[in-house]
Amino acid sequence: MPTVGTTYTSYRTRESVTTGELGTPNTITWEITIRKNDDTPIDHEVEYLALQVEGHIPYINDPLITGTAPTGMTWQQFCRARSISFASGPRGVLVATVEWSTLYMVDPVQESVAYVLPSSVDFVSRTRSTTLYRTSWTVQPPTTSANISADVGGNAITGGFVGKPEQVNQVAIRVRIMYDASAVAISTMYANKFTIVGKRNSAALGGFPAYSLVCEGLSMNKVGNGFEFYEATFDLLWDNWNHFEQVPVLAEGGLPKQNASFGPEEVFWQRIALSATDFAPVMFPNGSGGVDTKFRDRTLGGWWVP
Repeated sequence: MPTVGTTYTSYRTRESVTTGELGTPNTITWEITIRKNDDTPIDHEVEYLALQVEGHIPYINDPLITGTAPTGMTWQQFCRARSISFASGPRGVLVATVEWSTLYMVDPVQESVAYVLPSSVDFVSRTRSTTLYRTSWTVQPPTTSANISADVGGNAITGGFVGKPEQVNQVAIRVRIMYDASAVAISTMYANKFTIVGKRNSAALGGFPAYSLVCEGLSMNKVGNGFEFYEATFDLLWDNWNHFEQVPVLAEGGLPKQNASFGPEEVFWQRIALSATDFAPVMFPNGSGGVDTKFRDRTLGGWWVP
């Protein structure tokens, strides 16, 4: 059906659709032929706004659908106008090409229709430096959030004033999740997600045991392929010793208190006291205070998990 206005008449003469994997924009492209009702040539550089006001072409970031989406429509309802280009046609006719796109897609593994945005995870191995005062310790680094009062045991390092340097394995984990600012304000979203920064995980996450992760930071940045989309990056750090270090009891001079064998007399596992919380309900909420397990597993597993 043509769109007939006071000055112009337009026809949608062609439409193409492109869909792709999660993270690739789904696009709808319209070709719109526009003519002036008095059959004079259209100068789009001068008449661009008039064409928009009369409804022949959209404004950038206009939604494809306003109000209730037609029955059967899926990701298309989230599309917005991203670009408009023009080409001259015969006898002053103007051909406008409008590209609509969205990063939403239908989640193929949910029992009911659900829409998802891109999410992913990156892993980088590294080490941290620490100092050992005992080897072959009998008390392992704690698996809880609290320090323990038991001596680590094992063999004291002779001349334990300085200890022995050691490297501890770590994994830096970056979890990236995209959000739609037109659905929830990014300032609101950030305030909600920020609650886990500086805390330890009280429950296992992605194969990493409880209390072995620390959330070191959260950033939110504007991304392309859509004015409304922002990407949140959670910086998590796993530590092979659960972020604990061997700390000797100090003598009055500030050096490790020595035993008769000139080794440190008492050594304990200690770390900075941080509160703990379950990361998953904050990072992968299901809307009811729980965890969207399919969202979590897809993100941390890197694949659609049934």
